[in-house]
Amino acid sequence: MSNLLNTPAAFPLFTENLIAANGTNAKIFVDCLPPSIVAAITGETALPGEGAVRQCILRGGGRVIDGSVSSTDGSAKSLLIYNGERLTDQSNAGVMSLTTSGVARTAGSFISDGWTVGNALMLFGPPLARNIGSATQANTGLLAIVTAVSALALSVSGTPFTVDAALPPGARLFRVSQHTRRAIPASAGNADGTPPVPLIGGTQDPSAPSQPDAGWEMGQSNAVIVALVAAVSALPARIDLRASVAIR
Repeated sequence: MSNLLNTPAAFPLFTENLIAANGTNAKIFVDCLPPSIVAAITGETALPGEGAVRQCILRGGGRVIDGSVSSTDGSAKSLLIYNGERLTDQSNAGVMSLTTSGVARTAGSFISDGWTVGNALMLFGPPLARNIGSATQANTGLLAIVTAVSALALSVSGTPFTVDAALPPGARLFRVSQHTRRAIPASAGNADGTPPVPLIGGTQDPSAPSQPDAGWEMGQSNAVIVALVAAVSALPARIDLRASVAIR
């Protein structure tokens, strides 16, 4: 890739599904895009005059450039789309735990991480198990509002959590902001006369017009998070999401 031209190095496709068991809890749809070095391809050889194969370096971040939402549900649904920013993870927090009304840690500082009163918070797991952030699944992807911040504790409004004495390794806390809401017609993309719903652009997303070089910008610590206003109908009904992402 060319860093000077900001040319994407890859265009992976991200997919996710929502079913009745997910309820109204959120799921990470497009996860954080950290910097990385792409492994050499087997059999790849160095360019003439060079002693080693050039490494492809991903600088992190990217842009969601395309996507859609389909539904096999016979009832119309509404999808909430959030922008997430990872502020805290287990690697710098010692042991993280949940009380019914907040989050605690044994090392580091929520203040230094950037948490403030009024932030919306969601808990998720590590990248390889992103939608398993707690032994109690109902805690994962639950929206909570921060009401007090200290170095070792976040208090939230009400008592939304189930107690968890030690969150799993790699658990992450995201500050989230609602980006938009999408109406999903019954059987969108699953009936001949009902097309899927565009993921980006349109009147509900005027900040991302459907034009070249448009989309949702993502930094290294950002994620696209989705949730339903009301749960999907009973199985086999489901909501399917896909997104094409240009990775730098």
